[in-house]
Amino acid sequence: MMKMIPAFYLDHDRMQALALEHAESFKNAKPFRHCYIDNFLPEDVAHLLADEYPSPTDIAWERGGDRATLQTMHKLGHSNEQQFPPFIRHVMHEFNSSTFIRFMTTLTGQAGLIVDPHYRGCGLHSTGRGGKLMIHADKSRHPNKKVDQIFNMIYFLNRDWQEDWGGHLDLWDKNLTQCEAKIAPVFNRAAFFLTGTNTYHGHPTPLECPEDRRRNSLAVYYYLIERPRSENYEGWRTFVDWMPTTGDEKSRPQRESQPQVFRFEGKDLNIPIDKKPK
Repeated sequence: MMKMIPAFYLDHDRMQALALEHAESFKNAKPFRHCYIDNFLPEDVAHLLADEYPSPTDIAWERGGDRATLQTMHKLGHSNEQQFPPFIRHVMHEFNSSTFIRFMTTLTGQAGLIVDPHYRGCGLHSTGRGGKLMIHADKSRHPNKKVDQIFNMIYFLNRDWQEDWGGHLDLWDKNLTQCEAKIAPVFNRAAFFLTGTNTYHGHPTPLECPEDRRRNSLAVYYYLIERPRSENYEGWRTFVDWMPTTGDEKSRPQRESQPQVFRFEGKDLNIPIDKKPK
């Protein structure tokens, strides 16, 4: 028998009011455009999502391979909507809806936003005790080089999350000299931020939550066709720019050389720097 889910749909007027309320802070935030909105969804909806969120054994989670072990320790992810629990799947569709795109347009001031129904690189993210996500700038996740990722949304589902457990989303300046903003992953909070080649973010300090708790979130990425280059965006690329910021990360070599973009015989190439032609 098909499971029945609540008939929840985002309210256009409420979403527009939220966007207008936070648009100015988003525009002026440092080190790059961002904001967070508390009580983002109706409380009963948020609790239903948290109740339905899968445990590490409920679905076939995707785990990082050897190269990602250092950077994404104890992090699980899933982008296949067919394995999303029913109500989570429904709400993820709402995050890709026309109503939500209008909200994102008003919040960010950016027209022409599009979505990725395949949830490449996003979807469900869950990190356990000791887990972390090294500071990084995102790669271009869409296979079409004319479709550029521009904004990320992370919606947190962590009831009674304690400050000393960590897991804050850190936003660093482009020169990686300091963290300039921190967003705690508290229940029913949505974080929005610009993403690009110089927008460094992550949660690099291992989580100190109890063994039976996890940092759970829903993530959705938004795109622009032929995004112009700017201070925070140098163009489409195929690699995540991992940057060690803690003592442990700096003392341990990366599992694989970091790809670098450079010109060779008139072409842009992404290859490990130690293999760059002489």
